[in-house]
Amino acid sequence: MMIHDVLRKGTMMAAHNLPKLSIQGRLLPSFLLILPLILFSLNRAEAQEAITWENLAEQLDQFFAPELVGDIQKGLPATPFDVWGFDVGDYSGDGYNDLIVSIRMKNDRSRDMKIFYFVDIEGIVEVVRQETAQFVELPIEVGVTIGDGKAYLIYKKIEGNWEIFGRQYRDGVIMLVDHYVTTRGEVLTHETYRNFQALDGFDRYLRVRNDEEIFRNDFLTVPSYRRGRHISAGYAQTATASLSPYIVRGAYWRSDEQDLRINLRSAWDPDYLYFNVIVDDDQVEPRAYDNDSIGDRIEIWIDMYPYRDRFLVSSKRTDFRLQSDTNIYGLMVDLGDLADKAPSVRVSTTNLFDDAQTRATSKVRAFAARRDSGWTLRVRIPFKLFGFDTAPVDEASLLEIGATVVVHDLDNPWRPTEETVMASSHNFDSTKPATFGSVVIVPAALHYGESENIFFGEVKERLDEIGY
Repeated sequence: MMIHDVLRKGTMMAAHNLPKLSIQGRLLPSFLLILPLILFSLNRAEAQEAITWENLAEQLDQFFAPELVGDIQKGLPATPFDVWGFDVGDYSGDGYNDLIVSIRMKNDRSRDMKIFYFVDIEGIVEVVRQETAQFVELPIEVGVTIGDGKAYLIYKKIEGNWEIFGRQYRDGVIMLVDHYVTTRGEVLTHETYRNFQALDGFDRYLRVRNDEEIFRNDFLTVPSYRRGRHISAGYAQTATASLSPYIVRGAYWRSDEQDLRINLRSAWDPDYLYFNVIVDDDQVEPRAYDNDSIGDRIEIWIDMYPYRDRFLVSSKRTDFRLQSDTNIYGLMVDLGDLADKAPSVRVSTTNLFDDAQTRATSKVRAFAARRDSGWTLRVRIPFKLFGFDTAPVDEASLLEIGATVVVHDLDNPWRPTEETVMASSHNFDSTKPATFGSVVIVPAALHYGESENIFFGEVKERLDEIGY
């Protein structure tokens, strides 16, 4: 489908048959394919036309009963506006049509576009989210569509730079599912994708002159919340690796995709960074201390440079840190014997430890236990090991650092070369920091992602009424 099928004479119409693009096994709207066509169309478009509420209501008649169209009208402003885009589909997962629509108030001299998210909630179409996005030159630079069970907002930030947000509604919660950004520089285009529910994503760099991909890193992101904090619905906490792309070496004795499945969680407090590694494994092989065999084990690799420094890229220089440099830490942890012998931990780094860091190595702790479907390993790492007196938390922003967890699955300890190695980043190489995944240290007032309970206002109002 060409862009003309979506933009009919400059008006973004319902795009129910929009083709979809698969990225890492998940679907995104074809905007990721047709961005160049959008740019071409916008460059040629000098005058665009909107539609009225009456035009929109006519088209909505084929998707909604008259009383539901009335609900939609009540949810939109009472003052005059123009409709610039809409789409109908199901992003609430209940099988009934929902709606996303973009409007601009008549006689508005600003560049504001108002986006309304409507959901059919038990036979009433209600607004579950409203936001404002700004266009650069033309109103159609802000577009909306529904696909793959998500409502998407796409808009142009500056020339050559675009942003896409995908959202879902579930059980009273409107949540951010994924976020895609493309940023074009003089030499390179940087594409960033994050899925806040699956906790995976990628960074990709392409040459501007020919769109040649020169670097890509696919990985899991593990959010790390303050220890003991309770996280509300709509925010994911467990990152999972199970598919073949996460296998970086070997696939011995593996019966199916679920045989080696890794769930990762993290937490922090002022003194320590914690990891909880939960592994589904049909053949657990702890280390046998009475012989020279080895067993199942993990590695945790930390790059303490913040995310913005992981790719040392400027407008005229590219350096993806494809060799070891400073602030890289590795912890090698075995399972012990899952009985009397505790796990052992070996620490390595590219830095020279000072006395405080050397003492901190003795405070690293690990605890392993069997599970019905495999094993779990908990690791506690003092921030002093990384050179910090306390957790490097900025209460106003997220801190993303490089981190990859590697699991070595050995089903036959007498054949140590026949092991399956799975990592939380696809092309992981411990000597190449740019291939690391990430951990996001989340301060108390923030979350990784966005989630809003549409009933929160009503609950708060009711609690106020009864004196809470």
